[in-house]
Amino acid sequence: MGKTSVEQRKGKYLVVNQLTYPEAINERELQGIARGLVESLIPVHTEKNKKGFVLKSSIEGMISLQSYFSAVVSKSMFLDVIVQMAAIVKECEKNLMNVNNLMLDDQYIFLEPRTQNVKCIFWPIVNNQNGYTLSEFFQDLPSRTVFTKQEDHEYITNYLDYFKNHTPFSINGFEKYIFELIGKTVENKTHIPSGSIRVGDTSRFSKKAEEVKGNLSNIAYNPLNKSKVFEEPAFPYLIREKTQEKISVNKPDFRIGKKSSYCDYFVSNNNAVSRNHADIITRNRRYYIIDNNSTNKTYVDGRAIPVQKEIEIFSGTKLRLANEDFVFYI
Repeated sequence: MGKTSVEQRKGKYLVVNQLTYPEAINERELQGIARGLVESLIPVHTEKNKKGFVLKSSIEGMISLQSYFSAVVSKSMFLDVIVQMAAIVKECEKNLMNVNNLMLDDQYIFLEPRTQNVKCIFWPIVNNQNGYTLSEFFQDLPSRTVFTKQEDHEYITNYLDYFKNHTPFSINGFEKYIFELIGKTVENKTHIPSGSIRVGDTSRFSKKAEEVKGNLSNIAYNPLNKSKVFEEPAFPYLIREKTQEKISVNKPDFRIGKKSSYCDYFVSNNNAVSRNHADIITRNRRYYIIDNNSTNKTYVDGRAIPVQKEIEIFSGTKLRLANEDFVFYI
């Protein structure tokens, strides 16, 4: 592939691929993506500039796999992503699409926060100058993941052993092996559409977050090198869109505003935000936001909320305090 870049702005990603000689657009694959032949492929469109053809893909309301795996990840969460990725590869093969054109990079693979469905970018090109290798992608994922300490990690060792003992790599054999790792927690292994498999009970992050919150001694780490990555309970968090700062909502009553002495997080360099603008409340594994009679209002998914009224929020909810944008994740 040519030069690929990603821009992130206000919760949106724009991934751009500038084609280089002798790469060219594969019209059949381009039309196949447009028709939705593979449901989990993100739409792409073409443009032409002085350097030739450019492929672009816009992503909104999703998080990258890189971000998802940088939080505390359980066995069920990790294997669910692997199963979905294997299903996407098989769907591409079924529709005679070159799987080497899948953007197999955790920066460019995305998840819908509410459903945890995986979405991929596929570049419809011929003469690909920089294709991705399936086996290398799957084998490398555990090294990029922060696993919860609360589980037995023998499955990671077994997962990596698969690549040593099975060459050449077969996506069908690999998928079968992943189902064996999952064991009896997956029902009806056949005819499962991509994005619909749920391994065990992930409970949309919230259950795991509360379990970790109740055990402050939990240390997230990567079992591949046995070293600690960070010591932090898995609290809900905010991403501040302007700075991409990650803000841990680590108190049952978490206040946000522009006055540091009043707030748990103060919004710097923005006079439109009130001194104690809003609170995020955690209660019984559910989450709410309250506007504290702010001057310029609080918005939830684009709608202004009433003053001093609890409004429930969920993973992926977009928040705006005056003109300052955040996304809430569990």
